[in-house]
Amino acid sequence: MQWHELSDDSKQLLEQLKMQQLAKLTFDGKVICVTKLEDGLFGIHNTCPHAGAQFHHGHCNKKGIVGCPLHGYKFDIKTGRSADGNNYKIAHYHFKIEDDKLYIGFK
Repeated sequence: MQWHELSDDSKQLLEQLKMQQLAKLTFDGKVICVTKLEDGLFGIHNTCPHAGAQFHHGHCNKKGIVGCPLHGYKFDIKTGRSADGNNYKIAHYHFKIEDDKLYIGFK
């Protein structure tokens, strides 16, 4: 996994998130839907592969399942895999804090 430091503005945005609240983060040309769960921050590609809706307008449950606001397709924000039993898989991202700096990680 490659780790990249996020800007102070991005760090502030993510620190202000409430549990299960969704937000849009842009990093290195990637638009990411991010949420805070009990075990950390997680993100997925913000565009649903089914019809192109933006996940950050949807909802997230306590288990990290994000529902698309258009047709309700569901994805696990920790893995990027469909939670509906179909074969959709989207990019997913991890976050870590080290030395008071916030990093995003992806392959």
